[in-house]
Order: sequence, then structure tokens, then C-alpha cells
Amino acid sequence: MDLNKMADRIETKRLVLFPYTKENLHLFNNDLPAFEEEYGVVYRGEELDHLLSGFLVKLENEISEDPDNYLFFTEFLIVLKENSHVIGSIDYKYVPNGGVTEVGYGMNPGYEGHGYMTEALTSFLQFGKTLGIKAVRADTLKDNVKSQNVLKRCGFEFLYEDKNLWWEIKL
Repeated sequence: MDLNKMADRIETKRLVLFPYTKENLHLFNNDLPAFEEEYGVVYRGEELDHLLSGFLVKLENEISEDPDNYLFFTEFLIVLKENSHVIGSIDYKYVPNGGVTEVGYGMNPGYEGHGYMTEALTSFLQFGKTLGIKAVRADTLKDNVKSQNVLKRCGFEFLYEDKNLWWEIKL
């Protein structure tokens, strides 16, 4: 893993989180093997189906349109230090409004149950605080107990229920 090429990265004991930039996302979208070689990682994250691929192309355009705020809405890849595997991603969904934004995350199911997402989210919230975020919200499906437990372990409190369950933490 080439940490020197991972600008704006966040490091924890077991993980490195690094954001897609306009340049590295373009490479990822167009030549995944070249991306893996450039950054010294192996992609094992969420399945790159049509939906996710379409989202990443859209994200590349959004980063180009608002480069000053890209850290508030780009995806951060979650990489295991021990083997340089990309196992998931985490992001703020939009530039904070009144100091409030939302977080989203996903992980390859093969890496669940080891505390990686709790570790990633904890450090991501600390990073968000340094960016001036005051509160972070998240929603989960009603039956997604694993994600609800991650949020609870990170200090989120239940807010309300609509078609999903909504959570919030003050930073």
C-alpha cells in the first residue's frame, strides 16, 4: 500500500481510509487493475454492480464540479493495513447544512463481524469534527441490526422511524 499517494487519508490501528479524488476515481472507473497497482491495494469492497458503477461515474462528475468541498461527499475507501485489501467504503452524503450531514457506509460481507466498520466510523466522525461538522445522521433499514449496532457502538442515538430508522450523534 502506497500511503504517500493517499492524500487526506485517515489512519486507525488496523485501517486506512482514503478518499476518491477526481484523478484516482477516474482511474478506478476506467482501469481498476491500474488503480490497484498505482495505490498498492486489492479491491475486495462492495460488489461493483451496475448501480454502484453508475454512482461512481456520477461521483466523478460531482467532484469535478465542487473540488473545494469534495471531502464532504466523496467515498473514502476502507483498506485493511495487514493485507492492503479494500473492504468497503464510507462517506458523508452532502456538504453540511447548519453543521449537519449524513453518513453512509458499506462493506464486503466477508469482512463483517471484526469491528472494522465501528473502527472506521469512529475515526470518520473524529475527522468530520475537524471539518466543522456538528452532528451526523444515519438511516438504516428496520431489519439491518448489524448496521444499527455499529451506530450504537459509535454513540448514535435513535431519532425516529419512518420507512427506515433514523439515528444521530452530536460531535
